[in-house]
Amino acid sequence: MGLAALAAFLVLTGCEGRKNVAGAAAAIRDADLAFAKATAKRGVDGWVSYFADSGVMVTPGRNVVGRSAIRELMAPELGDTTVALTWRPVSVEVSSGGELGYTIGRWDRTSRVNAGAPVRHGSYVTIWRKQGDGTWKVMLDVGNADPAK
Repeated sequence: MGLAALAAFLVLTGCEGRKNVAGAAAAIRDADLAFAKATAKRGVDGWVSYFADSGVMVTPGRNVVGRSAIRELMAPELGDTTVALTWRPVSVEVSSGGELGYTIGRWDRTSRVNAGAPVRHGSYVTIWRKQGDGTWKVMLDVGNADPAK
């Protein structure tokens, strides 16, 4: 292989790697947004459908591991039809291999029946892993509320 061919190969494979990471970042952002929509529409069923089988939620005092434990934890919160939980990613990062990534975002918990009720806000970090079928699943999710004002 000549020097020019080698240089072209290195440039093209480097560009392909950047495309894969950019594509993964867009896919993770889309997965995070779809996760929020599924939860708004289907409650706890939508929530757990985005977790990997061994997914983890970090909560005060303990880590909750696996879909059934996560379902049990989140059912009361997501089954309350008087409140709405919404969120949006504000940044996405992806590993160089394009198989892992994370979103950082903001969440809001609002009342559906009392427009004057206090609104809670907070931040979250969700770690995503690309699955064998090409979908992205939550491996770890942690969120915290903003300090009360």
